[in-house]
Amino acid sequence: MAGQEDRVKELERVREDCLLLIRRLREQMQTEIEPGVAGSAHAAADIYERTRVVSLIASQEIKLRALDHAIASAKAGTYGICEICGQPIPDERLRIIPETTLCVRCAGKVEQGVRRRLRD
Repeated sequence: MAGQEDRVKELERVREDCLLLIRRLREQMQTEIEPGVAGSAHAAADIYERTRVVSLIASQEIKLRALDHAIASAKAGTYGICEICGQPIPDERLRIIPETTLCVRCAGKVEQGVRRRLRD
């Protein structure tokens, strides 16, 4: 059981890091607002940077939801088991992508399905 508790603690630590990054990115967006600055080149650079930061925030929010799901799985005792095929997810994959709930094979199949739907 200590293994599961350790996994939950590690996932919660990663979640806190994710929240901290989101907060910092939001603060960065607030400090970058420079009303009244003339020049289209400067305005274009500001728009580009804000778009980049918004994109980073969105990706971190997706990761945050995935971490919440992984934490719930860990508390239920199913963390590290692929949600599709039921096979164990290799520890190396969990170390690299702690929020994952799919093995490589099933994640690839899901990604393939998403690409197909986007093409159609």
